[in-house]
Amino acid sequence: MRYCPACGKDVNTYSSLQFDLQSPAEAECCIHCGMAIKDSSEVNEPHIETILLAEDSIMMREVLNDIFMEKRIAEKVVLCNNGAEFITTFTNMLVEKKGASLVVLDVSMPLLNGINAAIALRSIEKSFVVNPVPILFFTAHLCDDAFKKVLAYCKPAYYLNKGAKSNPRELASRINEVIKKLVAETL
Repeated sequence: MRYCPACGKDVNTYSSLQFDLQSPAEAECCIHCGMAIKDSSEVNEPHIETILLAEDSIMMREVLNDIFMEKRIAEKVVLCNNGAEFITTFTNMLVEKKGASLVVLDVSMPLLNGINAAIALRSIEKSFVVNPVPILFFTAHLCDDAFKKVLAYCKPAYYLNKGAKSNPRELASRINEVIKKLVAETL
């Protein structure tokens, strides 16, 4: 068993052939979310200009904003209360030619949940003819087969389990590690 930063716990793994620009390599992947579990020292620290965050919990929105700013993961964080506000904000950013570098979506939100918001996001990107922005889905649920299909459809996309017993310091470390991997995959 190995620790998966996305799931936030020790998990069983499977071997998968991973391809990068130099050569194929075998990697251990989480059986729940499919994330390749690598030593995070292999990946450079992310530099993200703007994170667009949609989270309906005021407390969690502030915790995430503090993590992104204190860890210097992002230069700027734009906060949204729900998926509908997120879609409006994202579209306005594209109209103003100020796209987001990373999107963080809570899966369970009122008005428009994170999955539907992500699907709408991909349609909007196609209409504006822009590259897909990386998505980090943020949820309290474990990644199942249905959610793996969502990740595949919305790629580049990763998942992060909020965790029932995560303290802010542990959560910050996990977020940083998952974002590093997501951003490294999109470069």
